[in-house]
Amino acid sequence: MLLRLITILVVLAVTLPGQRTLEYDRSVVSQVRIDMRELGYPPADVIPPEESAVRALAVAPDGAIYGATSGKRSHLFVLHPLHGYVQPLGFLEGVKTVDRSVVVARSGEVYIGAGDAPGHLLRYKPGPGEARRIRVDAACEVTDLGIPVAGEGIYSLAIDRTREVVYGLSQPGGQLFSYSIKDSKAAVLGRVAERRIPGEKFETERNIGRAIAIDAAGNVFTSGDNGAIFRFDPVRQQLDKLELVAPTVRGREPYNRVDAWTADAAGSLYGGTSDGYLFRLDPKALRIQNLGKPLNQYRIRGLVYARNGKLYGVGGDDGEMARLFSYNPRDGSYEMLGMIDVNRRPYYAWQAYVVDAVAMGLDGTVYLGQSERKSKLYLYYPE
Repeated sequence: MLLRLITILVVLAVTLPGQRTLEYDRSVVSQVRIDMRELGYPPADVIPPEESAVRALAVAPDGAIYGATSGKRSHLFVLHPLHGYVQPLGFLEGVKTVDRSVVVARSGEVYIGAGDAPGHLLRYKPGPGEARRIRVDAACEVTDLGIPVAGEGIYSLAIDRTREVVYGLSQPGGQLFSYSIKDSKAAVLGRVAERRIPGEKFETERNIGRAIAIDAAGNVFTSGDNGAIFRFDPVRQQLDKLELVAPTVRGREPYNRVDAWTADAAGSLYGGTSDGYLFRLDPKALRIQNLGKPLNQYRIRGLVYARNGKLYGVGGDDGEMARLFSYNPRDGSYEMLGMIDVNRRPYYAWQAYVVDAVAMGLDGTVYLGQSERKSKLYLYYPE
């Protein structure tokens, strides 16, 4: 009987999940180009499940990667590439949601926008404290800079490091605002969404761009009602609705918005839409070129420009499987790189279904933030 039991266990060990077929591995990102990090130092000092959804990442001038999570509590964390591990910096008191709202100033100070209304703008100042032990259950020491838009949460942030101005979008009202770091003063600049998205009577969401882009001249771009592109001119101090619309299927304009922005070395802006289209915007000529759909999926949730001249992005709605792709502007070609999966069996393995934040490290590493109940930080190494 004992021999039979041992035989069964051996058979199960061979046939059950540990090994994967080559056919499956062809559908995921090449395993020599991807890895992952726990959000802390296992087993105890890790940002817990239901508090670990990464929805915001930003790169500091010194190369540090800062991120914020959402869930029952929001946590701030940092990864210093020299160390290679994620260090939790503590939870943000009274904050549950941080959506695309972490930016780092030229000084290295980190600005965080709380998505919960009323949305406070917070400032974290790195210092000797980051050398202390990991603090998962301690409050992060931040300075409250106030509420930029009364009664509203912060939906997205971007920063003009040259001019030391933080820009943001509020929700649910869709107000564009600024915060002058030098003057410590916030200002409401105008609204990008006046009407709610068509739907049932109980649906009140407005079509607010999920991301903000800033060109070399300091002009601020985002999207609003009917997928229209808006531009704020800091010289004239004026918000204009341009005669430009983010690419989408005809008839879906009221539902389409820009989910992600990035810029190339020449200053062109690239955007990814909630309908899954990639486009290029010339900020001087104010022309949009539709570059098509890299994936047969909704949403381009993150975009970065790499040193090899390619764009890397992640697509997929909440109910879909996140996939990584690249776009080569030189010849207009796409490459589908696969699902976000790390397989280091028997040591560790994890797959991301939803990725909601992407950042490009100074060393060329692409950082991908998983946004699920129990999340990790992924590192992709382009060719």
